[in-house]
Amino acid sequence: MGLLCFVYMICALRTNLVFFLIFLFLIPAFGCLAGAYWHLALGDAATATTLQVAAGACTFISDLLGWWIFFAILLASLDFPFQLPGMFYSYVLEVKVSLADISFFLDLVGDLSHIIKGASDRAKAKEEYSA
Repeated sequence: MGLLCFVYMICALRTNLVFFLIFLFLIPAFGCLAGAYWHLALGDAATATTLQVAAGACTFISDLLGWWIFFAILLASLDFPFQLPGMFYSYVLEVKVSLADISFFLDLVGDLSHIIKGASDRAKAKEEYSA
């Protein structure tokens, strides 16, 4: 599960900071749980308990981030007068927000797509450069 979450974390680099952080905290949580069961099998219950507490803390942070993005999506879909940062870019487009609002929102969200360019963006830039 930790390896799968690592792949998801890499893929989340193109979405937003909240998803990236969710998977970033899940990776050590699964590692701590695996270590806890390993130490429990070895008979070291004290270390296993410590690792379980550490895994619980990491998953608690992931849960809080998940609830944050869920609440942000709900507020945006119901067209509330205020928004929380942390939404998907596609949900912003579905709400039909003006272009100025989108750029303001993406600055708040921690949008990472302008830092890591997609393959189509790179091909377009390469085409413009060679022309």
